[in-house]
Amino acid sequence: MILFPAIDLKDGQCVRLIQGDFEKSQVYNTSPIDQAKIFEDLGIEWLHCVDLNGALEGVSKNIKCIEEICSQTKLKIQCGGGVRSEEQIVKLLDIGISNIILGTVVFEDQDFFISMVNKFPNQISIALDIKNNQVATKGWVNVRNINLDSFLNSINSMKINSIICTDVMRDGMKKGINHQMLENVMSNTNIPLVASGGVSSVDDISLLSQQNYKSIKGVIVGKAIYDNEFDIKNALEVLA
Repeated sequence: MILFPAIDLKDGQCVRLIQGDFEKSQVYNTSPIDQAKIFEDLGIEWLHCVDLNGALEGVSKNIKCIEEICSQTKLKIQCGGGVRSEEQIVKLLDIGISNIILGTVVFEDQDFFISMVNKFPNQISIALDIKNNQVATKGWVNVRNINLDSFLNSINSMKINSIICTDVMRDGMKKGINHQMLENVMSNTNIPLVASGGVSSVDDISLLSQQNYKSIKGVIVGKAIYDNEFDIKNALEVLA
């Protein structure tokens, strides 16, 4: 299981939001590249990077930060946030991003989504952001009434890298991982999952690991790391 520390970028800084609320953002490091190097020095191999400006506005203000992380570290990076065109996907892949995360466009333009998965097999992940049992899009601002079971069944044969499954209401709240949400998604798809939202300590990682979920590829941790309540080295030992 992969440990993905999160770097969320807003206006060129490393921030964290509470429950996806852009009005409740806290700056944790003014230098995203410095933060990425801290993670690399601790033994991290993969990074989860989200362009919050892109997610909300559809326009990136953080591409230079992302490019710096790619060029100045050996980290493998999964990156998303406002990626809604083939041009953006190609740009991110060209600068060294390993895996592209699509969110809003998956549900707004399924023809485009399908064509991108076919063109870039196993390099596209879906951001499945669940807010009160509904799918949230556009930086978690909009909520859509989507039949999730049908959607998951419809994509099972596609060459998708992973589904990043986030409980929006737990994100940044450090209330533990929503196992029921993960199990519901796993019951309808064989695509690997990445768990996100609610991790409060290494104990949450240990508990997730003990479930022996065959479909769980990794777990994303954000606020608990930045609040110094999560020991990365200890977590890597648990997951080894």
